[in-house]
Amino acid sequence: MHITLRQLEIFRAVAQFGRVTGAAESLYISQPAASMALSELEKHLGPLFDRNQGAGLKMNDAGRALLPKACELIDRAKELEMQFAGTGSYKSGLLVMNASSTIGNNLLPKMLSKFSKENQGVRVEMDIDNTRVIEQRILDFKIDLAVVEGTCVHPDIAVTTWLADELVIICRPGHPLANKSNIPLTALSDEFWVLREQGSGTRELFDEMIAPQLNSPKVAMILNRSEAVKQAVSDGVGIACISSLAAKSALDSGHMATIGVIGLNLKRHFYLIAHKKKYRSAVFEQLCDFIVGWSPL
Repeated sequence: MHITLRQLEIFRAVAQFGRVTGAAESLYISQPAASMALSELEKHLGPLFDRNQGAGLKMNDAGRALLPKACELIDRAKELEMQFAGTGSYKSGLLVMNASSTIGNNLLPKMLSKFSKENQGVRVEMDIDNTRVIEQRILDFKIDLAVVEGTCVHPDIAVTTWLADELVIICRPGHPLANKSNIPLTALSDEFWVLREQGSGTRELFDEMIAPQLNSPKVAMILNRSEAVKQAVSDGVGIACISSLAAKSALDSGHMATIGVIGLNLKRHFYLIAHKKKYRSAVFEQLCDFIVGWSPL
């Protein structure tokens, strides 16, 4: 049996894209070359994908078993290349991470800037999306790690509790309830709401803690970024429930106000997540340790 790293790279790309064409494009090789490499790998290991006409390639049980092992071998090979390519150090490499909107827009720029200054050999690529999309990318080994605001309970995902956060209900400064406290939630029954999209941690907490007590909330708009939610509230579209972290600058400047609802507990945590079978290289551990030990204060 002779399996090459290139075959494993092509297998991983096909697993991530679901099609040989997309995998070939991502690796800058021809589609026939990718198909041949995958075929050779399956000659050694047996079928790794279910092939349905017009539906792309979907990993079977053997493919799912191989994926974490293939990713580890590829990552270990890259780690060796970095150490012996002139740096002579394990403290060099590339990590791909994701963050949910609140964290990515308000915490990550400052945090990653500090990390980069202290670890100049490590490059971090970061993208922002909602918790459920990020969770699936972790499961598919498309990214190395992530920080999210929604809870993750999948058995294959390792979760580390990170920072505390709290949601607040915001409105425009001229709203009749602006900056008032001890307001019963029922007083907001006739208000129009600007909500985050399904799959975001903020929306999940709203649906769990607020929506059931309003019977059927009046939804004016659904947006996928906290900045867009704040702008809609500022424009008078409705009220919203977002992270106090995301609302802080607007509240401090007086461009936004809060509505203090009595008896409503909207506290939560942010989480660091990674696949349990993900190979933890030296630079991976560096970034994880930095995130866990970092404080915005």
